[in-house]
Amino acid sequence: MKALILTFVISSLGLGERLEIEPAHTRNAVYTALLGEGFSADGATVRLPAPTVRDDQDADAQRAALREVAGSDRKLDELLRKSVAAPFILKVRDAKARGATLRVVDLWFVVHAEMTDVDPAKEARKAHGQEVGAGNMTTRTEFLDEAALRAAGIERPSAGTGNGPETWYARVHGRLLDRIAFVTTSQAVATRSKDSIVVASRTEPAFDKPGVSANAWQPAAGGEARPYRGGVSYAKISRLAIAPGALLVEMHGAFEEPDGWFQGAPILRSKFGVVAQDQIRRLRRKAEKRGNGHAGS
Repeated sequence: MKALILTFVISSLGLGERLEIEPAHTRNAVYTALLGEGFSADGATVRLPAPTVRDDQDADAQRAALREVAGSDRKLDELLRKSVAAPFILKVRDAKARGATLRVVDLWFVVHAEMTDVDPAKEARKAHGQEVGAGNMTTRTEFLDEAALRAAGIERPSAGTGNGPETWYARVHGRLLDRIAFVTTSQAVATRSKDSIVVASRTEPAFDKPGVSANAWQPAAGGEARPYRGGVSYAKISRLAIAPGALLVEMHGAFEEPDGWFQGAPILRSKFGVVAQDQIRRLRRKAEKRGNGHAGS
């Protein structure tokens, strides 16, 4: 469930020291803001880690970086395996805030596909109106048109040219374990370099004001809607020199989980692995069909 996996630390990320972003991705304002500022809500701030793989790394550097994540060469080879059921790596940590927990999620997996087949904005538009479910949780996504953005006081987003940034806004209606319902609208920005694609998103504060389109949550059975801070995330898709024809997908994000949802218990957190496995296998099957000549599937 892409929208729920928010939506994924560097203990010392110096802007002049560690923030070495590829030139193509420096134009992604959301991405640079997330790496520099992290996510703040309810009196707490968490930072997202920098990507594991950079465009300028050779095969040896990539292997060293990914071995550290995987834990060993054997586990790394398993991660790279061309199989729908190949493993993924999921790490979760929490930060306590006032009346909420900030869940921070890091995810790595490999898909065997061509970079030219990946079009984040096109996939986002195709998701319009679709409902996706896993682990007794569902989300339905709406791609906001120009009229909806104008009503919120947001300028028309850029369409993107060449490797330039492309921006879109999506509203997600979610239902969690038949107990919690939420609505959030996020801004997403995608940039592309020769060897990678970055998609970064954050809940749009223009929709914080009360109303039917407000960023809010409420009990699924009904009741008063309450403001919801939402979350942030970025995904970087990198061409792998150590495995030609393979792409590394790493996602990092954080989101607010109010105590009113599950009283701080890790009920939702326990579902992350189920949701990740479901979505990763769907993505791999789709890539496999495309690779077998079924691009329209």
